[in-house]
Amino acid sequence: MYFPIFRSKQNELLALRELSDNGLLSNNIVPIIEPITPSPTLKKLLIQFDENNKKIAVIQNPSIVQYDEFDDNEIKNLKKKSNFIPALIVDRNNDFDFSRYNNSNKMVILGEKSEFDESNLVDSETYAVVEVSNRSVIRSLDGCTKMIELHDQFVKQDRNVDYLNKIDELFSTEQRYFKKEGFYGFSDYSVVGGNYQSSGFAAKAVAIHLVYFDVKNDLRIHHFVSDSNDDIKNPALKAHEALKKLVDFVYSETFDIEKNHSKALDEFRRLYSLDKYSGLGYIKKLSIEHHLEIMGRFLDK
Repeated sequence: MYFPIFRSKQNELLALRELSDNGLLSNNIVPIIEPITPSPTLKKLLIQFDENNKKIAVIQNPSIVQYDEFDDNEIKNLKKKSNFIPALIVDRNNDFDFSRYNNSNKMVILGEKSEFDESNLVDSETYAVVEVSNRSVIRSLDGCTKMIELHDQFVKQDRNVDYLNKIDELFSTEQRYFKKEGFYGFSDYSVVGGNYQSSGFAAKAVAIHLVYFDVKNDLRIHHFVSDSNDDIKNPALKAHEALKKLVDFVYSETFDIEKNHSKALDEFRRLYSLDKYSGLGYIKKLSIEHHLEIMGRFLDK
């Protein structure tokens, strides 16, 4: 199973909602949400996932905000539903408490420096998401039946134009090997990356990131970068330039469109044909939707 982590930005939450609305979110994908701000979109997502009986995990002690401060009565009721998985980040001191949660499933998230003992697991239904570099915890959780390996697969560059230095690279092989390596599932930050930024800035270049399965079913990522990168003017033109490269790549003979087709790819093509600029957030949403749709289809098979 796949457990992608998102920081609850608007385009990330909308991507999950639209995938669920369109029946394109596999049951083999369980999103993990770390709230960063009070959000009516997050509440709508929780309602939708409850109605569709889709599992979703939400971090209750996020590193950026105090999540409980934003809970109204409706959210408190949603957090009691069977599809809701309360998740807690475990720090070096093992300071966490599940006693207030009666959910059938729970989750602990252990970073590179976390310390943990298997005896602290609540029960066999507790998911343990472990940063893959934390070998000591992975060894101590040898008996855990729901251990999930966490990688940050997205190699983020300082500037969008820097993706021109390596436009195509390996993204992930975990979807092929996680079971053989003894894990229940795998986790990453999709095409967003683990480094949180509260806001963006006007960039000289536009970069679109698209994952795809190659002939070995390794997941690669291709970066489509605009050409007019001398200044920050005309982001619509920059997006159109990047979209042209994406469309040319996707509909070339070397791209396996059957294996990698998605509703988001159709939308990318529509935007290009109409020369329509819908904003960089919308483009990021489509990249996420594409990733989750093709990953879900792969895991379902």
